[in-house]
Amino acid sequence: MLTELGRVTWAAARLHAGVRDAINRHNGQPSDEPFTQTLGQAVATLETQAKNEGRDDQVEWVTQIGRPAVRLRNAVTHAVTYTAKDGRQAIGTVDHSSPGRFLREDLRDVTLYLIHASMTLPS
Repeated sequence: MLTELGRVTWAAARLHAGVRDAINRHNGQPSDEPFTQTLGQAVATLETQAKNEGRDDQVEWVTQIGRPAVRLRNAVTHAVTYTAKDGRQAIGTVDHSSPGRFLREDLRDVTLYLIHASMTLPS
């Protein structure tokens, strides 16, 4: 599971960098400008800037892809580890929200979704 958790973390960092870059383009700043917002805060900032600048493509991305990606990332990041009744190692959402538990395959799916979010973010 550690390898898959690492992949989720990498994909979330990649997405975070892409959102940061989109925000910095709105602000006319370089990509290496200091940035302290969480992924969720950054997606909210991007939405505000996109609305203000008439970037409907980015607003739609936030609604359809960005926020769901943040929810998935948060579900994994804030999950707790346990051994399930079937004897498999898993991590589970703290609030028991869907999917409830993540196995290796589920973590791979989260990674792929985060990569998809990163790749589809309109620049």
